[in-house]
Amino acid sequence: MPSSKAKQYESPLTMAASSTNEEITDEKKKKRRELKSRKRARKEAEEDLEAEKLTAMLFGGNASLGASRLFAVEEEAAINDYHGQHQGDGEDLGFQIDRTGLDGGVVEESPLEQQLRGASALQAFQTKDDNAEEESPAWVDDEDEAELSLVESSNRLRKLRHSREETEAITADELEQRLRKRYEESTQKSARIDWANPSHVEEVEDPIAKFFSTAGTLLKSTRDRLPPNILKIVRCPDANQADYNQSVVRAVNFHPGSDPEKPLLLTAGLDKTLRFFQVGAEKSEKIHGVHFPRLPIYNANFLGSSGNVVVSGRRPFFYIYDAVAGKVDLVPRIQGRDEKSWESHVVSPDGKLIAFVGNDGYIVLVDSHNKHWVGDMKCNGSVRALSFTPDGRYILASGSDGDIYRWDVHSRRCVERFSNNDGTVSASIAATSKFMAVGAESGVVNFYSEQQGMSSSKTPLKSIMNLKTSAEDLKFNHDGQIMAMITKREKHGLKLLHVPTQTVFSNWPTSKTPLKYVWSVDFSPKSKYIAIGNDKGKCLLYQLGHYHET
Repeated sequence: MPSSKAKQYESPLTMAASSTNEEITDEKKKKRRELKSRKRARKEAEEDLEAEKLTAMLFGGNASLGASRLFAVEEEAAINDYHGQHQGDGEDLGFQIDRTGLDGGVVEESPLEQQLRGASALQAFQTKDDNAEEESPAWVDDEDEAELSLVESSNRLRKLRHSREETEAITADELEQRLRKRYEESTQKSARIDWANPSHVEEVEDPIAKFFSTAGTLLKSTRDRLPPNILKIVRCPDANQADYNQSVVRAVNFHPGSDPEKPLLLTAGLDKTLRFFQVGAEKSEKIHGVHFPRLPIYNANFLGSSGNVVVSGRRPFFYIYDAVAGKVDLVPRIQGRDEKSWESHVVSPDGKLIAFVGNDGYIVLVDSHNKHWVGDMKCNGSVRALSFTPDGRYILASGSDGDIYRWDVHSRRCVERFSNNDGTVSASIAATSKFMAVGAESGVVNFYSEQQGMSSSKTPLKSIMNLKTSAEDLKFNHDGQIMAMITKREKHGLKLLHVPTQTVFSNWPTSKTPLKYVWSVDFSPKSKYIAIGNDKGKCLLYQLGHYHET
């Protein structure tokens, strides 16, 4: 009642002022909602742009999904001041995605967008044979004559405008022609059709021509042979120079499906941050980074040629990060297992399986797609070394008992077991189609032939004794002609082995090579580069001259 009385004797002037204040408040709320909406649209556009830039890195083509959308959002209003005052809102679950590696340029259309738009274009019309004669339609739909405005339509149709100033409506026939032209242009940019070029198709019917075609392959293989003893190698700017790790670089890994000339590299460490870089001989650019607040990273690997990365550490959980969508999936535990740490893992060549080192000699297999447990394999001693064979059929394991186990991935059976001649605890293992190398805590690396067949007793082809302390990691390059051997227990603990002759390169590294304590190493696709992570947070990058020239 008091409020009603106050309202009853309120003067017209006061009522007018109250009404004005209410209108001002409503106007402020409306502007605030608009600003929030624009900010949300800009953020979504930035995420699309980032995702498509990384998609282009992973699968080839030119990045662009979100570029046009981002440009359109920026056209809407001048919101830079407001946006600058409200940065750092954070991501879901506390994950922070660093976009400092993105540029604001408008780039061409990505393969993903081409496929999406191409599918809708194909639904709109059937491709006609170029040599077929045009036939008059049996009937004409009146709706085909209706005009359509590209400006008032969806953002996808706005791309069909010849210029930004175009505002006039177009007919359905004109829309079809523009869709057809855009589809053809984008297909020529993204589709790989060189296999259909007659110059690439060789029909060898003549026996002499067939012989020379085979001889050409032999000559090429001879040219591709890596010379022993002296290695051509040149240092490049550090791969992570744009954003050094703030801890030991525990993991470096090249994406196997990226461009060999400018491959994609990830680095990770105990600073809980996963970083992506596009590697180059003159300069390496940061793509973006992801911070995992709860996980000091001990190991990270690309899952085959996909855009996913498995990230693990000394925690009972691990993550799978979708680098294309920018999505982080937490796997809180593996069903039936009570391990407190999943810090050590390897990934199958096709990226479908993740093999974790478990407790009590167990090897735990997890499906990378559905994140479910699929099987266990049990060794007698604790597992210290683990590796898939290049064809993905077998898992090689060794550890405290010094024995080498070969497990069939499909049947989960041990098909081979023999004792490593070193006699000490195994620390690392790696294999190609021709050789298997086993590194021991004594520093000895034994070479075995993979072409001798399975046996319960094997003699190494050669024992490499160039490391003074534990051989804690072994890595072959793409063609198996170089093997990197590292020890984390002494400075400059890296040696490169010429595999065909089983001899260590004598000219590199030298005492002046700034390796420091080496913790991780990897070769790029086609072995143009070798990346080396050390205890100073640096990822050193070197170019291998032999693979750069061939």
